[in-house]
Amino acid sequence: MTKRQRSGVPVVIQDLVKAQGFVTAGAVAEAADVTRQAAYYHLRAFVREGRLTAVGAGRGARYVPTFDFQRVLPLTGLQEDQVWSVVGDEVPAVSARPKALRIARFAFTEMLNNAIDHSGGTQVEISIQTSPILAFRIADDGVGAFAHFRQRLALADDFTAAFEITKGKRTTAPAEHSGQGIFFTSRLVDRFGLESNGLRVTIDTHLSDLAIGDSPVRRGTSVWWEIDPATERDSPAVIAEYTDPDTLEFTRTRVHLRLLGGPTFISRAEAKRVADELDRFEEAEIDFSGIQDVGQGFVDELFRVWAARHPGTRLIPVSMSPAVGRLVRSVTSSPERLDGRGR
Repeated sequence: MTKRQRSGVPVVIQDLVKAQGFVTAGAVAEAADVTRQAAYYHLRAFVREGRLTAVGAGRGARYVPTFDFQRVLPLTGLQEDQVWSVVGDEVPAVSARPKALRIARFAFTEMLNNAIDHSGGTQVEISIQTSPILAFRIADDGVGAFAHFRQRLALADDFTAAFEITKGKRTTAPAEHSGQGIFFTSRLVDRFGLESNGLRVTIDTHLSDLAIGDSPVRRGTSVWWEIDPATERDSPAVIAEYTDPDTLEFTRTRVHLRLLGGPTFISRAEAKRVADELDRFEEAEIDFSGIQDVGQGFVDELFRVWAARHPGTRLIPVSMSPAVGRLVRSVTSSPERLDGRGR
């Protein structure tokens, strides 16, 4: 086992546990590309540290989180504020600061409300770990978030649904929801994961990193997040980055191109996919982090054709390489629309 493999196994264990609520040595060995013996070594370390508990023995053993609070509740008639009134009593036990508690309440009620209103399931499992960090997981037995999104909005596939969810402001029930819950929750907490239908969206606030990858969650939806109890992240300040200061309306978003793959974007079709529904916003940052090459058609379609058809939305390219920046500036008819951070 290489040094790189050793360092990655604990992360694999954490991700598998967050996604499905348990893990086995076989699953760890396969996901981390290590031997079963190596997987057992790391799992026993988690047990010694009190982070996991072994259920069963031998090859059939499952390892589950040592949660401080865990409940399975029927979704029918469930109200998120009433559940939080019980859950919230568990959180202060770790002496979390007011800012952490404020974020925890917002995230919990938003994510549980999503399960109640959109999952189509019958029950939800709520799990909380209070030390050394605040860790939450809400898992339902419904159709799956990405499949639900794809079906209701007539999208091409579940991957497209996952990408659209990261933009924010897209919802399957516009009369009752604004589409802001996942967007703001994922930016308030330290780490956030949304898993369903074999896909995972992960957002790491500290690293300013987003990713879409494979997930072991095939049935239902598992959403998890972590919060440092001593966080100084200010909820109003974070929300203000994406809202109008006068109306508090959700007017700004950020689109991370690397979520769609890359590192090259060439076609006009790709540009149309990126821009889909961005006219819901007044301002959209197009993040080119990790993108090495773009085609003239992609840039022209996005920053000239689409921008001209949607004058109410300002597209701001950011984090461009010098080569990408030169091409963007060469094809746009309105250089003043480009933000200095992207140059």
